[in-house]
Amino acid sequence: MLPRRKEYRQIARDILLQITGGEVTEEHTYVSGRTSYALSNRPVEAIAEVKGLHRGVRKAFVQGVDYRPSGNSVEWLGADHPDEGTKFEVRYSFTRPGGLTDVNPGSVLRTLVEAISREIEYLYAQMDQAYLSGFVDTATGEALDMVVALLGVRRKPPQPSSGYVTFGRNVEPEKASIAGEVHLYDGSAEYALKKPPVKDITKVEGTLDGSPNVFERGIDYDLAGSTLRWLPSGKRPDLRTVFRVNYVSYQEVRVPRGTSVATFSAVPEETRSFTTTEEAFLRPAQEGRWEADVPVICDRPGRWGNVLAGTITVMPQPVPGVEYVINKADITNGVEAESDEELRERAKHALEFAGRATVSSLESAIRAVEGVRSLMIRDMPDSVEGVVEVVVDGGDPEEILRVIEETRAAGVKVQFSRPRTVYVDVSCILTIPKTAEALPITAEAERLIRTYISSLGIGQSVLFSRVIDAALKAQEVLDVTNVVIKAHREKEVVESQRENIRIGSEERAEPRNITVSFELRE
Repeated sequence: MLPRRKEYRQIARDILLQITGGEVTEEHTYVSGRTSYALSNRPVEAIAEVKGLHRGVRKAFVQGVDYRPSGNSVEWLGADHPDEGTKFEVRYSFTRPGGLTDVNPGSVLRTLVEAISREIEYLYAQMDQAYLSGFVDTATGEALDMVVALLGVRRKPPQPSSGYVTFGRNVEPEKASIAGEVHLYDGSAEYALKKPPVKDITKVEGTLDGSPNVFERGIDYDLAGSTLRWLPSGKRPDLRTVFRVNYVSYQEVRVPRGTSVATFSAVPEETRSFTTTEEAFLRPAQEGRWEADVPVICDRPGRWGNVLAGTITVMPQPVPGVEYVINKADITNGVEAESDEELRERAKHALEFAGRATVSSLESAIRAVEGVRSLMIRDMPDSVEGVVEVVVDGGDPEEILRVIEETRAAGVKVQFSRPRTVYVDVSCILTIPKTAEALPITAEAERLIRTYISSLGIGQSVLFSRVIDAALKAQEVLDVTNVVIKAHREKEVVESQRENIRIGSEERAEPRNITVSFELRE
């Protein structure tokens, strides 16, 4: 057991006693056959008390029966003495010759001693931290990273959320006429036009049987997207001759790679920003709109970038020709960095993973995949031997399947699936002081509630008390009332105004609409 660290007050008191004399408690280790133990502070005036372990029980020894003062030492007399190898404490008073006696607050002696004691306390704290940093159960942060590195384990970094947003416009782009675009007929059936997207072909002319000819659309050729396609039953230009195409093209609307998009928030600090990772071009979509689905990644790693469908609607720098942007689906795959507790647990299973062929090694291997947020693993579901069921939230599915295949025991079938999402809505009313600014408080309460629900793993229920506790953590909140929690499943909506929301072993809670209102109190 790690000995208790001395604190500032105790250090200052001990130093003052050493300088001026007084009463002090001193520890010694009892050794069989040794009867006399010299005390450090001299001259000793009197021994007040001696305590230690006798036959495993703490005892106060009797002066004159069990021990006696002997000059500046304590001497053991009878059969009752401390157990072999244990420590006993001697509380005694002593005198210190000299003129330093003023230990009152504000005195020079006490001021100097207290300043020195603060530094000694800080040194003790550093030594204590250095000691704790060497063990997997007590090390934290970078120290824990170095400890688990001995086992070849590395902390999983935070993963930014990623998904798709849709750029679009509600009307057709501007049009341009292209005249006399030249193509060489080499016998191919299709020829891509050079200025896509193409609205219509107005004329195709070339050489047929050595004479100029205008070819007819629908008989000789047709338009497929932005490609001219010669029809099998129609006429075609002479081989190795040039034909020219007149057509109407739409102005190309390009979404560059690196375009920024964001959510809208009245509080700038709450805005989530994303960046496109690929270049894209708008193409015709439904109902006359032109759209492009573009992959994006959050600019900040972790769950901060997890957003619901329809929340990304802002282009900080508008893209020419684009009228709107929106995410049509949830983007909720952002993952925080692996916590110290999760890393410790995984490190403890590292040797099991090396042995393989166990449920624990399978769990450790899957948790090591970057992006995995939580998992549920169940051996022999429905009492079927040789089958292991694994439900994993987050992570690349192909990488998870690869790890499963490498880790599972021969003859064991592992059933891999994703958790079903249970969308959770919360509404509540905060009671705040009349003098407080309501908007930042409600925004902070909403963030804290959303953070709590987002932190839940597979099978972890939404606790009613934790939702209230999260809202109460917002500054200046006096009370939380009218709390309503709704859980939305595919064919069921569960509402609670008092009870926890139960989440099944193959489900995971995801926050959706968090509505926080307020009332003022004098």
